[in-house]
Amino acid sequence: MDPVFTLQWPEFVLAHRLQQRLPKKEGYSLLIPLSRQEKGIDLAIVKKLGGAHRTLTLQIKASRAYSHPPPKRESTKRFQFYTWFNRFDVPEDADFILLFGMYAPDTGRTRPVNSRWYRDCTLLFTREEMRDFLVSCLTVGGRPDKMFGFGFDEPNEVFLTRGDQKRELRDYSHYLLDARMSLLRASLNA
Repeated sequence: MDPVFTLQWPEFVLAHRLQQRLPKKEGYSLLIPLSRQEKGIDLAIVKKLGGAHRTLTLQIKASRAYSHPPPKRESTKRFQFYTWFNRFDVPEDADFILLFGMYAPDTGRTRPVNSRWYRDCTLLFTREEMRDFLVSCLTVGGRPDKMFGFGFDEPNEVFLTRGDQKRELRDYSHYLLDARMSLLRASLNA
């Protein structure tokens, strides 16, 4: 057995955030699979309900956020940050999918920073919502797009920038993790 346990940065950040928002004193526990080969599950949340337990599984997909490229047309909306995700098969074992986009709020900074300086923009989808979303991610020609992405200036307003066949900016702000914590709580208390 490998004596070293490591956790990817996005998983660490989201585990910490979920642990803060779903505290132990309210009956929540956060679990991390020790096996690196665990397919489809990066985190699990357990809620104690009397003598029973309710468990939700989470898959995390991560992207670094990129600074904006120059616009191709003057009329094109330009965001400060963009994420890029590869199309993926939605794991059957995951109840929820988290799309994690990490970014540096001040890309021009040259002095050293610590890990708390970096920010993230995280979206939460149910397994079914993620499947429907990926089915709708099409190129202008109507074929499945191999990538999708989101653009934002501030992490509280997020728009689909790649994956929409009509190339309209669709608002996905209501999928932000903080906006959907009540969905996680309701799913665990069911």
